[in-house]
Amino acid sequence: MNSILLDTSFCIRLLKRDDEFHKNTVEYFQYFLENKIEMYLSTIVISEYSVKDDATNLPLRTMKIIPFDFLDGKSSGEFHSILLENKDKTKGIDRLVVKDDCKLIAQIYNRKIEAYITKDKKSFSQIFTPLQNAKSFSVQLLDLVIPLKDFKGELF
Repeated sequence: MNSILLDTSFCIRLLKRDDEFHKNTVEYFQYFLENKIEMYLSTIVISEYSVKDDATNLPLRTMKIIPFDFLDGKSSGEFHSILLENKDKTKGIDRLVVKDDCKLIAQIYNRKIEAYITKDKKSFSQIFTPLQNAKSFSVQLLDLVIPLKDFKGELF
């Protein structure tokens, strides 16, 4: 893995010391830094994060900020259309969440980002899998609930 898109849930937990997954998030962040994995931060995530905190509090110098552009909009619309054709797969997920996830996935797809980290594991099977199958692309999905040592397959 050489690149990863950080989800809003990652950014929130990175700075929120009393969150149950703060430790996991910090360990992943350090791992990304130590292994020179490019961390991408979408302007969409910045918008979501800014609802509760000033985004300049994030360690922005360690992240590459990517704008949501025309090609992302076009791809996002196509992805949303694919999911609408398979409504049964996204049953129980808020429509706005689906729409925003499609925007982030479009950025991953268009920039060939290799991985995505979030706490929203539900999106893996219900949103990512149908889109990956339809568009024949692959993204490594990291779940913040899983500690780094378990992700790496370490015993201790």
